[in-house]
Amino acid sequence: MPRHSAATRPHHIRWWLALLLLVSFFCIEYFFFVHLRAGQWADQAGFMAWSQWWPRTELLDPVREFLDLLPVICGAIAAIFLLYRVIRDRRFLRATVAILACAAALATTQLLKHEVLVRPDFNFGTTGNSFPSGHTTAAAAAMGLMYVISPPRLRPVVQPIAWLFATITGVATLVCGWHRPSDIAAGFLVSAFWMVLASAVLQRIQPLSHEVRKTSWSRSVGAASIIVWAIIIGLSFFLPHPHIQKIPDDLQLVYACLGIFHVIAASLISSLALRSVVIGPMRTFQK
Repeated sequence: MPRHSAATRPHHIRWWLALLLLVSFFCIEYFFFVHLRAGQWADQAGFMAWSQWWPRTELLDPVREFLDLLPVICGAIAAIFLLYRVIRDRRFLRATVAILACAAALATTQLLKHEVLVRPDFNFGTTGNSFPSGHTTAAAAAMGLMYVISPPRLRPVVQPIAWLFATITGVATLVCGWHRPSDIAAGFLVSAFWMVLASAVLQRIQPLSHEVRKTSWSRSVGAASIIVWAIIIGLSFFLPHPHIQKIPDDLQLVYACLGIFHVIAASLISSLALRSVVIGPMRTFQK
């Protein structure tokens, strides 16, 4: 008998489709929001809106410091969970692969940001390249690690918690004026790529389960997120682009909202792509 019978053979194509999806979204994010004039303008407009609106009083300085620590908090939570799983199960392969994926995500972001990718200067005040966001990559990779190493029975609880922490970090980097929406989206996509790859490796050599409960909500939410993401690109292209320093208040509000939706949509797409690999490929089906 082969290791996986005809009734339980894994859907390996989902691994490669998830990776292809993430790479495609990353490329579109980069070429539209960084290299295309209209996209870079829209990205900068959303960034400027939040940079100007966020209160800069001494009273809220501790809040900003807390938000700045969110990636560290995410990493600490993931490290504690990782240590618990290793001690409890006494298995190191899954933890090792997940840690390597985290390290690869962080290294990829730094390499892309500082050595490979460039940001054209369209005189929008976008000096230097900040794509992808290191804060977001770190938080998303840490939360992805926690999800990848969690046993099947804990995943319905772990995934929403991990997604929430990573998404809050991404939103915080936008509203506090640290990164543009596309930088944050790219951070999610980079971390998801490496976590999907790690999950595919683990599903191949050490699957946790051959049978999981079927769900339809993730496919619906994923499709909706992609549609929202596409609408954001369309609106970013077709909405008015006045002088970057003379944006009307109502239009500034529109771009601020687009920035938030952009971050949340990218977070959902990345999270559900990972979920499709961690759970989907080993789902059983009838002959």
